[in-house]
Amino acid sequence: MSVPTRRILDPVFGPPMLRYQNNGMAGWCKEDSLSQWQKGCGWTANLYGGTQTGDDWAAVFVPANEVRVVDFKSAMWDYYMTGTQTMGVNIVVWIHDPKDFKNRAEVTQVGGAAGLGKAAGWNSHVFNIDTTQMFYYGENTTGTALTAGTQYKWSEFQADVLFKQWTIYRISLEYGWEASGTFADVWLAELQLNGERILLKPQLGERAGGETKTIFLATVSDSTDDVAIITPAAAKRVRVHSIFMNTASATAAQFEVYFGVAAAITTVPANAIAACTLDTDTQAFETVQFSDREGPLGDIGEVVSIRTSANITTNGNFTIVYHEE
Repeated sequence: MSVPTRRILDPVFGPPMLRYQNNGMAGWCKEDSLSQWQKGCGWTANLYGGTQTGDDWAAVFVPANEVRVVDFKSAMWDYYMTGTQTMGVNIVVWIHDPKDFKNRAEVTQVGGAAGLGKAAGWNSHVFNIDTTQMFYYGENTTGTALTAGTQYKWSEFQADVLFKQWTIYRISLEYGWEASGTFADVWLAELQLNGERILLKPQLGERAGGETKTIFLATVSDSTDDVAIITPAAAKRVRVHSIFMNTASATAAQFEVYFGVAAAITTVPANAIAACTLDTDTQAFETVQFSDREGPLGDIGEVVSIRTSANITTNGNFTIVYHEE
């Protein structure tokens, strides 16, 4: 009796990747109170469009394994918006000639399409291939019956004499590309392409949150006053990676770093991040190093504050490496 052969097929869609340009920003999020627990797998893709000047955007890219244009018939996604915008999170279908990669086009859903959610709160969208809302620009598209920049139905691309022969190499969900205004944060929670669920989560080597940042602040008189050195963006939390503190004063003072606003680090001990006593006679500097993934994490919107226990006027310096998530 022969043993049946099993064939493992290549995936139709690859793992999602985050991309952004100019004033945009993108990061994986698992801690956000606006989107946690309600939808998705526990992770969301946080997309921030930022100040819009025509080329500012954030996106989720999903590789496609040469899916035929005629075979792509459905998509669904939902996302949480911080506030009402002029555009929602729109789909872009990237296509090319499978026999000659220099022939390509990107077919974009209009970000302001009537059926695409733009309101504050949760928005869900079911892609309708028979709605006039898609336009394209590309290279070497001679032979198509469609005009670049004009809106069509996706089904018209599927029936086009040229594009029906092409394949999809990538699908993206994008946020931005407006000429003016500011696009606040959105969280893409669920995505389904052609009935296949795309698991939105960091890939190997990725982490939650945005890019690593460094901030420096010198003390002023009176340095015993609490000062916010980091104020996170709306709906974000600060993750501290490392802290460098140094003094040019002979007066011994405790250098304090903590979450929130308080009279001293001892006021709310649970918010403490780091403390050390510095002076030029014994120890003039200190470095505190945390893991970039597991360092202290503040609450949503919570500032990071600094102070010294004695007034050393302008003689103290704090440098903090961190990211927001």
